[in-house]
Amino acid sequence: MAAAACPPDDGIVYQALADSASAAVVAEDFSPGSPADAEARGLLNAGFDVVPVPCTPRQPAWVLPYAPGIAALGAVDIVCLFCPPGSLPAAAAEVLRLPCSPRLVWLRGSGCSGAGAMLSSAGTAVAHGESLAAAFAGLFDGGSPFFSCRRCGKCCEGRGGIVVSPRDLTRLSVFLGMPGQEVLDRCTEPMRGQPVIRCGSDGFCMFFRAGEGCSIHPARPAVCRAWPFFRGNLVDRVSFGMARQDCPGISRGCSHAAFAWEGYRYLREYKLLARDRRTEGAMLIVDEKDLPLTGR
Repeated sequence: MAAAACPPDDGIVYQALADSASAAVVAEDFSPGSPADAEARGLLNAGFDVVPVPCTPRQPAWVLPYAPGIAALGAVDIVCLFCPPGSLPAAAAEVLRLPCSPRLVWLRGSGCSGAGAMLSSAGTAVAHGESLAAAFAGLFDGGSPFFSCRRCGKCCEGRGGIVVSPRDLTRLSVFLGMPGQEVLDRCTEPMRGQPVIRCGSDGFCMFFRAGEGCSIHPARPAVCRAWPFFRGNLVDRVSFGMARQDCPGISRGCSHAAFAWEGYRYLREYKLLARDRRTEGAMLIVDEKDLPLTGR
């Protein structure tokens, strides 16, 4: 008899999450408030590209475009199986037939299963629990030892700094319950060839609320998530010094080199590094070769 599949340790899950950018959620029900709906939104807000996959062809589309089945998935880093227990073995078998094996398969529930054993015996990393999004929060949401947001709003003031990338637009569309074009029309303005969040009459981001902070915090754009780990602060000591003087959340005791390497880790693990200057914020385009030689 094959041994039951047991979840890998947190180190393996952590590494899979750190190295992954996309996730598929396979479920029977994506209705608002359902576990699959919460999981997909949670992973989206954590920075993953999310593909919903209904268990049956009759399942209506979720708020995001969906794949008609597991077999229709392209390369995806993580597969979350939220389907009913009776259909788990068949779903696991479909995952094993994918041309590109995922880094991790997450099974919803607390017990080991035949599906998990099947995947493990084929060499696929398997873990289980109620929510991978919650596991991500538990493993990664310690933030950074060099920055603790005070919600003062200093980085929310001024026009034109909050670029909305395509991934940001998807996250905002789901969070606000609007089609992407409506989000662009109502919440952004063009600047330097890119959409940026509009300002209110007070000169702050339209989503900032005095005394409360960001009203779209779970779905805020990558530029907001990344502060103060912007390219300028990571590669230039003078820029870092100015930011530390202005922002009360930046540790006063860290060196520039330590801050730079910690910032690069933060951007990488939180899916914030950018590559395309045409559609993403240039302040998020950072390469290891640009960082100080010491401080790793």
